[in-house]
Amino acid sequence: MNSFDFEFQIKTKIKFGRNKIKEINSTLHSLAAKNLMVVVDKGIIEAGIFSGIEKELQNSNINYVVYDKVKPDPTIEIVNSAVECVLKNDIDSLLAVGGGSPIDTAKAVVASFFDNDLKKEISVDRLKLLTIPTTAGSGSEVTTAVVITDQENKKKFALIDENLAPDVAIVDPELTKSLPTFLTAVGGMDALSHNIEAYVSQDAVLPFEMIATKGIEMVKDYLRPAVGNGNNMAAREGMALASLFGGIALTNCGLGLVHAISHPLGGNFEIPHGLSNTILLPYVMKFNLIANPKKYANIARIFGIDINQYTEMEAAYKAVEEVQKLIKDIGITESLRDFKVDKFEYIAEHALEERAMLKSNPRPVTKANIIDILKDAY
Repeated sequence: MNSFDFEFQIKTKIKFGRNKIKEINSTLHSLAAKNLMVVVDKGIIEAGIFSGIEKELQNSNINYVVYDKVKPDPTIEIVNSAVECVLKNDIDSLLAVGGGSPIDTAKAVVASFFDNDLKKEISVDRLKLLTIPTTAGSGSEVTTAVVITDQENKKKFALIDENLAPDVAIVDPELTKSLPTFLTAVGGMDALSHNIEAYVSQDAVLPFEMIATKGIEMVKDYLRPAVGNGNNMAAREGMALASLFGGIALTNCGLGLVHAISHPLGGNFEIPHGLSNTILLPYVMKFNLIANPKKYANIARIFGIDINQYTEMEAAYKAVEEVQKLIKDIGITESLRDFKVDKFEYIAEHALEERAMLKSNPRPVTKANIIDILKDAY
């Protein structure tokens, strides 16, 4: 696609800033919410993160129920259970609080009511959705995609539909303050993978290239200090923005080979999504860079490398080195070996089924290419 021939629309209204959760009630009223289902996991509740949000809800005149059965990498069974809760309580609006899992669960519930038979069972044309992320990584608060796990067949599948875009996202960096070090690290790398894959995508267009490169820069500037001191609110704010930018960029530019491989890896070996992306990212970058060395050289420049002293290809490889240094500095040491990953051919075959992502990838991919990447990441 020509970078100067494009259409785009960001459907989600974004409210960003510290203490923005104070605007929950006014936002829900603007959505005409009457019967609300809060989608959250028990970890968010036990960590005390949900208490401030629930206090705001208690001060409203909106009826609400809490659905807290969400698990990491939500399954078809969890989504069906949440749909039953919607029907039982005559729900017209959803509030998703947490990381990618609660938000993906809520989106999958919204998608379930695209079916005409189910749609007749609710009182509104479409369930309204407000998202409040408590992590900085997935960018799910603004994306039009949802990833669900099929446990029976040991695979993940993605649904992409512009009607899955949340109506409003409230991004309050204060909610990420208590995020553990490891989740801060892998979430930040997840955001980096989104920004990089969107930037180098064959479907990238200029406005979102600009957003993605800013997201890369913010990860470079803020992930190390966010991991080093969780109370550093400037770093937390920077990473919340990096995550948001990644979500906006991937929605409009697509993703690539990192995510295509990551889905079957997660479905078969229960590797957390952000960690899987982290492990794969430098090896996929190394594979892809020959297809667009100029952009990878620019990533190196964003990371602070003086690219003028290198050839374009040399500078492109420096981008890989900088990402590897970042991974080491934030304490992520895992490889595919730690998860006893095998069945490389099986993983490669299923990765090739992720056609939408591979279409955006800067370089054509074969089964043998994927197997080589898996071996390198082992």
